[in-house]
Amino acid sequence: MTQLTEASLVRIFNSVTDPFVVYGRDYRILMVNPAFAATFQRPSHNLIGRRCYEVLYNRLDICEDCHIKEIFATGEPRTREILLTLPDNSQRHFEVRSHPVKDADGNVIQAFEHSQDITERKSLELQVRTSEEKYRTIVEMAREGIFILDYKARFTFANECLAQMLGYTPEEFLGRTLCSLMDEETRIRGKAQFNQNRKGLPLAQELRLNRRDGSPLHCLVSITPLMVGNDFFGSIGIVTDISQLKQVETELRAAKDALAAQAWELQKTQHQLETLLEISRQVNAKGSLPEIFNYIRDISRKIFTDAEPIFLILDSGRNAFLTLDDCPTKIAAPLGRMLRQLEKGEAAADLLHYLDKIKNSQIITKTQNNSVPPQLRQAVASYPSWFGLPLMTPDQCIGFFLLGSNTALDYALDDLRFFQTLFAQISGYIRQLVVREAEIRCLLQKVSERASYGEIIGQCGKMQEVYELIDLVAGSDATVFITGENGTGKELVARAIHERSHRRKGPFIVANCSAYSPTLLESELFGHEKGAFTGAIRQKKGRIERAQGGTLFLDEIGDIAAATQILLLRFLQDHCFERVGGEDTIMADVRILAATNKDLYKEAEAGRFREDLYYRLNVISIPLPALRERKEDIPLLAQHFLERFNAKEGKQIQRFSPNTLQVLMDFDWPGNVRQLENAVSHAVIVCQGDVIGRKHLPRFLKDKPEETVSTSLAEQERRLILRVLKESNWNKHDAARRLKLSRSTLYSKIRRYNLAPLAAVV
Repeated sequence: MTQLTEASLVRIFNSVTDPFVVYGRDYRILMVNPAFAATFQRPSHNLIGRRCYEVLYNRLDICEDCHIKEIFATGEPRTREILLTLPDNSQRHFEVRSHPVKDADGNVIQAFEHSQDITERKSLELQVRTSEEKYRTIVEMAREGIFILDYKARFTFANECLAQMLGYTPEEFLGRTLCSLMDEETRIRGKAQFNQNRKGLPLAQELRLNRRDGSPLHCLVSITPLMVGNDFFGSIGIVTDISQLKQVETELRAAKDALAAQAWELQKTQHQLETLLEISRQVNAKGSLPEIFNYIRDISRKIFTDAEPIFLILDSGRNAFLTLDDCPTKIAAPLGRMLRQLEKGEAAADLLHYLDKIKNSQIITKTQNNSVPPQLRQAVASYPSWFGLPLMTPDQCIGFFLLGSNTALDYALDDLRFFQTLFAQISGYIRQLVVREAEIRCLLQKVSERASYGEIIGQCGKMQEVYELIDLVAGSDATVFITGENGTGKELVARAIHERSHRRKGPFIVANCSAYSPTLLESELFGHEKGAFTGAIRQKKGRIERAQGGTLFLDEIGDIAAATQILLLRFLQDHCFERVGGEDTIMADVRILAATNKDLYKEAEAGRFREDLYYRLNVISIPLPALRERKEDIPLLAQHFLERFNAKEGKQIQRFSPNTLQVLMDFDWPGNVRQLENAVSHAVIVCQGDVIGRKHLPRFLKDKPEETVSTSLAEQERRLILRVLKESNWNKHDAARRLKLSRSTLYSKIRRYNLAPLAAVV
């Protein structure tokens, strides 16, 4: 056997990549390999002869727990881990194995150490411990049961949640098998699934586990195999308690079975409701009673081909039945026959009394008609079969619907309930239309002391005040100042003053002050001499001069320039002027009427209008109300414009539908009467029938939602009556005279609107 030489041993010693060092009994370093020198960043000759505690720990004396000392003392090898700070101030972990070197007598003469840098291993161990602690915390905090099984399906871990689910402690799971928690049936199924899991297949299955107290736990168990290559080492699983879900599932299954039994009825009911909803939409989209009743007649005849519907509708006062003269003959004729039958004797009064007492809707057929007045039974006796029902709103009965058939029929209960439900939905809207049409007729028929004044249309209290002012100022030559928004009729008022004055045979000249530049306006008002300015090729009389002996109406006077204001002020003071470019003073006998849509008082305060001219103009002021302030005049104005444009267009349109008139009443009319006039003109042009409907209105009115109602006709009537009562100091005789109403009617309306002297017009 070849003996290793000392040189070979040294080469081996030096070739080891881990640090090696040999110590003497005096703890001095006898020998180091290059790896040791490199680790401690010093050349070998600087290490040889130095004591270990000087090199490794930078100490002057031996360490208290010196391991080399223990090696020499015990002669036993030792292994330990140390953390050293190297010369570059970096810290490294080492695993140090120390061994004694003995002589032939067994005495320890030297010691050598083999060090292994384990810094990376220690870092990984720390990361593993941290990760393990983190995931253990997550597992313990989880709301699901979590467990780990070994390859024999025995528990090696169970979290607290799983323990609480089954009534055990986590430690009691250890060593038990998962199948030990199952009943026989579940165990058989579970073993088959677990065999698949051994092959690397994950499983998720609903299982029933037994709690400690023997009660079952319905749960969802998900198990994932732990594989290394093809080898199965165990599984990790999650248990979710689905007991409540199973209970809900059972209840839902029972409910589903019950609902399935009713499915046909529900589908049928749904279809009926959808049909009723669509019909209700169609009805509510119609703006008049004739449209609604014609639509219902068409529906009736789709169900009963020879049906003849009769609508006995109470009027707004609930004193009589509507004759429905506006309806087509196919609706009005059967109703007319019925009403004539009822007029014989006291039948109509009896039926009215009967309807007044009804509190709920009850279907009545030919075979079940004991509660119907005998006269009504006689009136429908000619029909082989019929049925009827009261039309009810939440507050009252509004009429009676009859459907007679010329053939004997057995009406299906579903068909009868269909009509009952339909009228329950639309009776309120029918009553609304009845009241609305009555209000419109009343409002159109009422004429106060003056419904018009020349070309001015209006009967409200504010317009009566305007008419009185016109009468008062017409006989005078005083300057009149007319104020109001654009489109309120300021020029019509000026013309009315002129036509009622002693100057009515003289000219009525209009000058729109906003239509000219300052220089041109001066020439327009005062005239100019030939050559007064470029383009003045001849002498021209101004509007003041042309109005000699008559009236000059200065519209939009708030827009004249300051220089022109001075000339106008002089004319108002002296009634004389000079033409532009002229030297002769001309006297003019002209009455001045001025108008503006501005607040000239504020303009004067702001310095944009001469204060002295303002007071010269504002001798007598006539303020004109905006159309939104006198909405009770809208029906009169609309009818007036309808007649005018009928003549212009060669048409014979009779009226506005109630719904359309309500739209006109609801709008605020920022453009006032002029905007209303244009709207009616548009409607007349596009309307091809006898009645103007909502669809004929301009887009700004047509697109306004029908549901938006700002002021109803009834509210307008209430305001009108209250205003006239106040103006009459609550003298009801005088108020009735001014409203053209009988005193009994006025008293009735006062009670209806709950009017009192303290009431306010809102």
